[in-house]
Amino acid sequence: MKRLLLGTVSALAFGCAPKMVEVDLSEAGLAATMQAPEGSTVERKPLGVMVTGEQFDLAVWNRTRDLDEERARGNEDRYTLLVDEPDAVLLQHEAMGGPFYYATVNVDVGDESWSCATDPLANVDDEDGGHRMIEACRSLQAK
Repeated sequence: MKRLLLGTVSALAFGCAPKMVEVDLSEAGLAATMQAPEGSTVERKPLGVMVTGEQFDLAVWNRTRDLDEERARGNEDRYTLLVDEPDAVLLQHEAMGGPFYYATVNVDVGDESWSCATDPLANVDDEDGGHRMIEACRSLQAK
């Protein structure tokens, strides 16, 4: 009985993460690919190329963002800085009854520097989703 329960708990714990697949951003105007949850959508929006999926919401630009500005938000009362790396910041924001997660990453794509950031209105409420967004941005490759 213990084995069955442990197997069930393991399946629940590890079966929740969405499968990551390569998505093509070129139809939305960026000649690149990246990893994103299976079934994600890619579309051009005023904020950049939006890649959205299960617990995943990133705007991708072919320019960098000011990570120091994002780190400074981590010092505000409503935010907690969870990841502070030279190329990436992950913030937890307490609002509307729960935590939400916002990733901002700068990455080299070919000879250019690009960035990804979670849409401020996104509802990514899973910390693992925040970490997946960082890794996804780091997976950007020029086509």
